[in-house]
Amino acid sequence: MNVSVLPARLLMTVLLLLSPLFGCGDSEPSVEERQVGFEIIEIQSLTSIRAWISPDITFEEFEALEVPAGWLKNQPRESPECGADTMRFLKSPDATEEGDIVAEEHFGFNWFHAATVTQANIPLDDEGLLMGTMVRKFHELTYNAGSCLVLLISPDDEVYFRIGRAANRVSDEPTIPAGWRVEDYITPETVVIELFDENLVIRTDNEDSFQGPVPELDAVL
Repeated sequence: MNVSVLPARLLMTVLLLLSPLFGCGDSEPSVEERQVGFEIIEIQSLTSIRAWISPDITFEEFEALEVPAGWLKNQPRESPECGADTMRFLKSPDATEEGDIVAEEHFGFNWFHAATVTQANIPLDDEGLLMGTMVRKFHELTYNAGSCLVLLISPDDEVYFRIGRAANRVSDEPTIPAGWRVEDYITPETVVIELFDENLVIRTDNEDSFQGPVPELDAVL
């Protein structure tokens, strides 16, 4: 692994998913109640950046974690107040069989290979407010009837859903460029979103993460 220096813009755009861990409620959980997920990034090359998620590490342990050159600690992510009811990774990105989840120990903690970045720094609007990253993974999320989603809709009416937020964000409201829009949506029936193979992760200026496009939602909007 010889990649020790990357463009600063690339470091800022390698912001992936973390699992939705709670669904909608009448009131938003406090910061102390929210569940935060942690990710480390293994830089193999500019077109192969692997994301590892740990279900075991604590916030304090992650804060104290030191990683060598070629690795990055991703920004701590929390699931949004409108999150999936259930989710699962079917397999790691390079696996051939369903259920083949690559798990390894890194830096004294257990991690699993959840996603691989194949392209970063994709500009999505003239103002530079939205940046895209192509991610390869096999991730299934289920929203039961009555669940809420926050949707980002492109000028071409492609639908992306909010999947994660920065745990330390300073604003809840992203700046949306002209032609794009954000809508809340309550699904009247169960919706299963399959983020299989490559999909686009869109990061807004307040570090919200939207993913898609989601054909399952195109037909209902």
